[in-house]
Parts: sequence; structure tokens; C-alpha cells
Amino acid sequence: MRRLASGLTIATAIALAASACSAAENERAATTLPAATTTIAVVVPSTTVAPPPTTALAVPSTTAAEPEAPATSTTAAPPVSDDEADATPPPGAGAGDSFYPWLGNSGYDVTHYDLSLDVDPVANTIDGLTTVHAVATEDLTTIYLDLFGLEVSTVKVDGVPVGFARERAELIVQPAESIPADASFTVEVAYAGTPERIRDPGVPFVRIGWFGVNGVVFTSNEPSGSMTWFPSNNHPTDKATFTIRITVPEHLTAASNGLLVDEIVLNDRRTATWQMDDLMAPYLAAVYVGEFERHAQASRDDLLIRDYIPRSLSEPQRQATLEALSITPGAIEYFEELLGPYPFDAYGTIVMPFTLGFAMENQTLSLHGTQTLGSQIIAHELAHQWFGNSVTVADWSDIWLHEGFAHYLSFLYLAEVQGEDLEALMARELETATFAGAAPTGGITVAQLFDFNAVYRRAMLTLHALHRRVGDDVFFDILRRHYESSAGGTTNTAEFLAVVEELAGAGAVGLVEAWLYDTDVPSTLGDSPPVSEITE
Repeated sequence: MRRLASGLTIATAIALAASACSAAENERAATTLPAATTTIAVVVPSTTVAPPPTTALAVPSTTAAEPEAPATSTTAAPPVSDDEADATPPPGAGAGDSFYPWLGNSGYDVTHYDLSLDVDPVANTIDGLTTVHAVATEDLTTIYLDLFGLEVSTVKVDGVPVGFARERAELIVQPAESIPADASFTVEVAYAGTPERIRDPGVPFVRIGWFGVNGVVFTSNEPSGSMTWFPSNNHPTDKATFTIRITVPEHLTAASNGLLVDEIVLNDRRTATWQMDDLMAPYLAAVYVGEFERHAQASRDDLLIRDYIPRSLSEPQRQATLEALSITPGAIEYFEELLGPYPFDAYGTIVMPFTLGFAMENQTLSLHGTQTLGSQIIAHELAHQWFGNSVTVADWSDIWLHEGFAHYLSFLYLAEVQGEDLEALMARELETATFAGAAPTGGITVAQLFDFNAVYRRAMLTLHALHRRVGDDVFFDILRRHYESSAGGTTNTAEFLAVVEELAGAGAVGLVEAWLYDTDVPSTLGDSPPVSEITE
């Protein structure tokens, strides 16, 4: 996720405070976006004193300034309130995350989610049926699922109605019989209501989950918000494949993750079925509903690139938006040269018909507002498809492995493609991090989950210091090895450091650890020559 940081230029603050049948043929048809018509007022508090000017990277404007609409309200409570943060979840609830002890659950491994959502975007209500396919990893007498709000009407285990209870954001399911270890089972949950967004302790700048704004629906879940609209094992350590079936009024578009594999219209209602065949963490699942047009970009045969833009855009706005998004194929090729093949079957951007205070890397279809279409932000969300989506942290305290990597890769993209001086950019970023007193990246608290200076800027400088120390060949060997060893799964800082030690030695590990854990920001980027000199 990227939040627009207050007091910084948009370019530098890309913010990030805080991822087949005839229908498939249609999925490749060209479309476009509407003009911006409203604004979500997301107030982003500044976490540091205004820093000195940093990177002067231009972000092309796609729309004229717009009046702000009132912020949407919600009654949601946090998943773990401040006075309960240290409470111990009951056995079976919680995946052991150091920042979010109540998120996720133990005792089973989800293999597939099948979601059917009937959405009324005007009333902002859903009628949902989610079937969780799982395998027990131990004998189960109780099954915990994460679900916040909404009214659950029935729960079935292997097709048999069973009893259930609600506690906090837990749906507690009592199967009729114990489920033995290694057995496959299904849990089917029928539910309805208006999703209530969550005030997550790690995301102070916006309530997360299911957004309904003036008849437009979108989701931004990181890290806990997916449980506002479907029951799940809501932690990155339990990835699964997804089928997401969305029914909406016929005139609207319904988009989600992966490939559009079927689309039918019946009784003035359109049902779009999306298939995500690669493993995905629940927080990256997405639903988008609104008046959008689809635009396909030329790409190789095994990769679909499709964007969704508002139908309301004027022709100049439409052309500016499409021009901004046209960097995607080249950016994918650039990152593939550095990291290896793009991890999924499709990619694209959906642009809301209003501004947002953030962008979000939802798997295969990143979320943007009208003002986050600068090259660096687009590249940042794309880079997350490798680091964040394919390779995901096993504990939210290691979030720098998502944000620091995506942030640095977006700077590398700008230096390579737009001819920016990387060393000059990094020197200014170091000056800003020092001025701001950036906290140690490896010692953040949950409240600092998307702290820009600690999690984005200092983490990026950590990688640049390593890059300077070892040079291009070894540095990119480290990135590729780290990626390949955990692609489709999870990772942590210790695993990354093990790769650094194997390929660059103990001294390089010490350098990285100083940047991650020392109280003060290191005063220089190291004694090694600049990257430009290493590669000449």
C-alpha cells in the first residue's frame, strides 16, 4: 500500500504510509475510464516535521483539481482495541502474528475460497455465500474464521448445517463431528448486510476493508480489512486460490483478481466470475464495482494487461489516463530483467472516478485514485506483485520486505527509464531520513506499520547501501535468490539475511543490520563506490 504523505512532493511521497472462454475474450477488449467526479476526503496526518525538498520527480496530472466530497463514515471498531492488544486469543484463534495476535487461525490450511457476492452498490449492501475449502492440520473440534460485522444466517460444514457463535471478529464454527488431521473439509457461510470498515491500529490514515462511495465499490484490505466482506483465515501465512463471483446491476462493471472466466446477464443483473489460480493472501482479494471501461494493452501471449478507467472521463482526461498507464508493459519487462518472470497471468490498474489518499497493490489489479497515476507510484504497485503479493511476509512486523523493496525498485525504474541520477536521488533521501529521524526499520511498532520514513524510505536506503556495497551482479543475485526461494509463499527478515550472507558475506549482513536496527540513521550510504561506478 502507498499513502500520500503530507508535506512531501507527490513524487517522493508516493506515499505509502501506510499489493478463457468467450468472457475471457471480452476481458481482452479495449476500454476506458470516466472523468473524476468526486473525491474521498482522506485526511493524512503528518508523522514528521516537514522535510527539506527531496526528489523532484514530476507526476503527470490527469485531471483538473476537483472539489472534495465529504468523507464516508463508518461505525467499525478496530480488530484489536488498544486495551485488548495484549489479550491472548483462545486456542485455534490467531496465527501467532506479533502485531496482530487475533488475525488468522490455526488448525487448518485453506486451499480455495469460492465467493458469491450479490452487490447493491447504491445501498452499499452485499448478500454473500463463501465456501472455504480446507485441510485440517490437526484434529479439529472447533473451526475459527475471521469475519467482522455482517449478519450470518447459516453455516454448513461439509454440507451439514452446524452451530456457530460470534466473538470479536471471530466466527466460531462447531462441526457436528470432529474433523481428523489431514482430512479435507468445507465450511459454507451465508451472510448479508452493509460491510463496516475497520479502524486498524496499523493504518491510522483511513479505515480499511469494503468501501462504498456514491455507488462505486472498491476494497483496500491491508492488513486486516478482508474480513469486513468475507470469512477467511485472514493472515498471509495461509494463501489460497480464489473464485470470486460478483452480481451487480447490468449497466455496471464488476472486476476482481485474476482472469474474467465467465460473464452472464440475467434479469437485468450481470454476474462476472473471476478466477485467481495462483496463491493469494486474503488481504489482496479485491472487488470493484462501478461504471468502468476496460482497456487492453499489447503484451506477450502469456500475459494479459488490462486496465479499468471511469466512463465519466472527458476525452482529454481519458487520453491522459491511458498515457499514464501505458508505462505498464515496459515496467513489467524492466522488473522481469531484474527479478525474473512476472508471477501471474494478468496485470492492470483500476482507476477510481475520484481521488484517494493511497494506492493499493491488490493482486493483478492495483487500485489507484485519479491523482496517483505518476510513473513512480504505478511502478511501486507493480513491483509489489513480486515483493508483497508473490513473496509475502509471514509476520506483519517484517513489512519492510514489501514496502522497502517496492519503493527502491520504483526508484531504480525511474533512474533507468527516465534517466534520473540514482545516487543524487538516494543522497537526498538520506538527507530527508536523517532530518526526520527515521525510526529503525526493523524495530517498528504496529502503529508504525506504514510509517513512511521508517518502512519506505529507511528500508529503501538499506537496500541501496547493500547495492553500493556488493555491486549490481551480486545485489540482483540476492534479490532474485530471495524472490525465487519464497515465490508463492512467505518470508521473513532472517531468510533475507541468510541469502545476503550466502552471496555477499557476513560484512554485508552487518551493514544491513545496522540500517535495520541502529537507533540513528547511518550517516552515509557506505564507503563503497556509487552504483554508477560499480557498474561501469
